[in-house]
Amino acid sequence: MRFLCLHGQGSNARIFQQQTAALRYELGDDHSYDFVNGAVPWKTDRDLDQLAMGEEQTFAHCDPEEPESCLQALENLEQYIAAEGPYDGIMGFSQGTNVALSWLLKLQQEARTLPFKFGVFFSNPWALYDYQELLGGRIVPLRHDAYVGLLDLPTTHIWGSADKDAKASEAITAACVEAKRSVWIHDKGHEIPVNTDTVIAMAKMINRALVRASTAEGA
Repeated sequence: MRFLCLHGQGSNARIFQQQTAALRYELGDDHSYDFVNGAVPWKTDRDLDQLAMGEEQTFAHCDPEEPESCLQALENLEQYIAAEGPYDGIMGFSQGTNVALSWLLKLQQEARTLPFKFGVFFSNPWALYDYQELLGGRIVPLRHDAYVGLLDLPTTHIWGSADKDAKASEAITAACVEAKRSVWIHDKGHEIPVNTDTVIAMAKMINRALVRASTAEGA
């Protein structure tokens, strides 16, 4: 399977590679990963100071408080996939999760074909974007009743019980069809754990989505 991988705010492709190294090892050698830098230079997230290398440049996919920037992030994602795809699935962490899900829900609302067979979403930090409101120059959270069960593909949702944004992660699981989603809540914060037991558990949840995607493809 080929994954498109979107890092969090104040991070970069290399850091996200490092964050997921143990997990990708556990998932095995049958997959490839395209780690993409965001388009907006951004101060390194303080939680990533130990992973950043010196004066390494870090990025965001958008300024989360600027509607035009958020719109551009969704457009950038669509253009990148058109140019570099196809991909089998998408993996996002934090802001990467939020941008990916906001864009996928936009496609579903427009009755367009989804470009992925599955999604893996870590630690969503805030409410999903309402695309129509962004077009009007406003940042307004997408109403819960506008997206419940809308995203029809196998998904895995992973977050930490000690994450201050845990409620935002839990809320967005409702966007995905219940019968096709898997959830794993670890005991850490806003991070991708690397301890062996949690890595094995996360890999099992992700493999569940991959099996569902493969089964659907062969149906």
